[in-house]
Amino acid sequence: MSEKLEEKMSGALLAFVDFLYAVVFGLIVAETFHKVVFSEKKSYLDKTSALLLVVGVFYFLMWDWLHGRLLTLKNPYKSYRRFFVELIIAFCGYGAAYAVVHAKASFLIYIALILFLGARWAKDTLKEYPESKDRFELYIIQSHQIVHATLGLFAFGIWYLFVRTEITLVEAGYFILFGWIFVFQYELFIPRLKGIIAGPCVPFVNKKRMDKIRSFMLKLLRYLRKR
Repeated sequence: MSEKLEEKMSGALLAFVDFLYAVVFGLIVAETFHKVVFSEKKSYLDKTSALLLVVGVFYFLMWDWLHGRLLTLKNPYKSYRRFFVELIIAFCGYGAAYAVVHAKASFLIYIALILFLGARWAKDTLKEYPESKDRFELYIIQSHQIVHATLGLFAFGIWYLFVRTEITLVEAGYFILFGWIFVFQYELFIPRLKGIIAGPCVPFVNKKRMDKIRSFMLKLLRYLRKR
């Protein structure tokens, strides 16, 4: 009886988090059309840079949520700790998108918070499931996201001290490239299953090509270790 009740409660918590993310994604779309697409004050160049960043941040939030959801389905909640962390992550996600829509580099602060909180979420998951089949990926989340969150805060510090202007198209391209590298590095050493349970892959790199790159990198690492 208690196990069935816990399963139902876990499902209800997941449904609430998913609903919250749906609201966040809906608000992002509405804000984008209201403040960017239909704006009469922004030039076409400003709109292009803003839309480019919005798409990049939107993909990151979607990618992060989908992988988090897959990991939660395989490692259900055992307490409310991870649930509340996910609520805060969703809040930070909207903050990041709102800042991007208004062409503010402060979106990096929210992205960094998401990464730090995600690392904490992974640590809590490992505490609940020390023998989880996903423990390697959870370890990767902790180390990988802390490093990139720190880099994101450093980038914002440089921006705030030396630039402090609205984001241009070229700078938006740099931010998108940094995000692509983050996703690429994360996916590089984590073998994925086929189908939708593999989660979203690296943009512009299909799964077969990613598998080949991963295989090559593993062979290279083995060769370097032997030397």
